[in-house]
Parts: sequence; structure tokens; C-alpha cells
Amino acid sequence: MSSRAFATVQKSFVDEAERIFGFLASEFGLAGPERQGIVLPVVAFIGPGVRYRIMLEPDDKVAFTQVEVDEEGGTLVAELDQLVLAASLGTRQQVRTSAHTLKSLQKALESQAGFVRSIHPLMNTDTTIELMKKADASSVTC
Repeated sequence: MSSRAFATVQKSFVDEAERIFGFLASEFGLAGPERQGIVLPVVAFIGPGVRYRIMLEPDDKVAFTQVEVDEEGGTLVAELDQLVLAASLGTRQQVRTSAHTLKSLQKALESQAGFVRSIHPLMNTDTTIELMKKADASSVTC
């Protein structure tokens, strides 16, 4: 794996994440994209009670999405692949994460965006907290 290929991934990540996940703002009305992160690049989309954080982890050369849902007294945080499994939308392995090259980054983000499109309608229902807990969400106290 050439370091030059991953340098392109790092340089392109934010723009690609904003483009591919842009439907969260244009179709679902979430705020964003918001650029966050000091150590890891993060692109966030924020809605009432739910946040999506798309991140690039350079050590393992993976892109991944976390979903955060507010609950009384704190926030539940789950990895997208766990939510996909918990919602019976597929297996964890179907959520692509490899980001070794620009092409693999784009495929990973497109895969994740497809699952987010399917999961988002479940994120503001009576069963959201139950789904997050089924996905082994961690609890963060506010």
C-alpha cells in the first residue's frame, strides 16, 4: 500500500463525506455538513435528537460512521455496522469501511450512506432507544 494513495484519501475524505452524505441535509433536513475533529477528521450531520459522525481512522485506514441519539440524561452512541445488524438490514460485514485508496474510500462512504438512508427513519421513533441498546450503544453522560 503506497503512502501516496492514502495521502490522497486523507486529503479527499472531508469533501467526499460531505458529498456522499449530503442527502442528510438536502432530503432529511439535518444541519451540516459540519467539519469537526482535531485528531481524526470528522464530518457531522445533526438533527433533532440524532447525530451522524463520519470519521476517517488513519491507523487502520478505515472510514466509519457513528450514530448518536439523545436519551434522558445522556447520549447513546453506536457504530453503524452494529445498527445495521440490530435493525436486521444486513450483516456487519456488508457495511464497507476500507479506505486504503480513494476508490475504496468512496465505496465505503457510499455503502455507509446507503445504510444511513435506511436507518434514519428509525432514529425518531418510539423504538429508537431499544434499537440503539440492541446495537450495543455506549452511553455518554451529559
